[in-house]
Amino acid sequence: MEQEIVKVFNEQHEQIGTATRAEVHEKGLWHETFHCWLVNEDYIYFQIRSAQKKDYPGLLDITAAGHLLAAETVESGIREVKEELGLDIHVHEVVKMGMTSCSIVSENMIDNEFCHVFTYPFKHDWDSFELQYEEVSGVVRAKLDEAEAFFLGGTATLNIEGYEYFPDGKRVKIVRPVSIAQFVPYRELYVAHVIQFVKEKMFNKKL
Repeated sequence: MEQEIVKVFNEQHEQIGTATRAEVHEKGLWHETFHCWLVNEDYIYFQIRSAQKKDYPGLLDITAAGHLLAAETVESGIREVKEELGLDIHVHEVVKMGMTSCSIVSENMIDNEFCHVFTYPFKHDWDSFELQYEEVSGVVRAKLDEAEAFFLGGTATLNIEGYEYFPDGKRVKIVRPVSIAQFVPYRELYVAHVIQFVKEKMFNKKL
């Protein structure tokens, strides 16, 4: 996976070449990712990153996301939803929010991303998930209004519910409050902006 080839960009999102995933994270080169948030009128969904992951193991993250390879279009990123969550959805079913940039510097890497953000109106139940266990160990959700307040800094904890899934088909119910330290460190207000987009553009809720 670290040797996959991705496009490399300057800060103006102009392509300047290609590099491996390992190189872009080592050198802090700008590259593209695909984000897909599962949402409905009441909830926003998060994945639990596998404990096997090199980066941010066990933390809560975007429902489905991944790097766009050099030969792929932005829309090709929809494959991540199938690969990580086992959901068969088509690109015409998702709603494009737009592109944002994100820079995260951690002990292991310098991650400079142009993120293409999409939302998907999720109408299925917990049984529809078939997780890629080396990537994702569970799926949880939080109420939209509560999540918006949390990611705007208005509350210290967020109540989540969902399941951790296991390869043998079993799953364990999760109901607990979490703090911001239990999420991958996104750009400030990113998730709040996603929720505001969902409420206003998808479900016509007044902000």
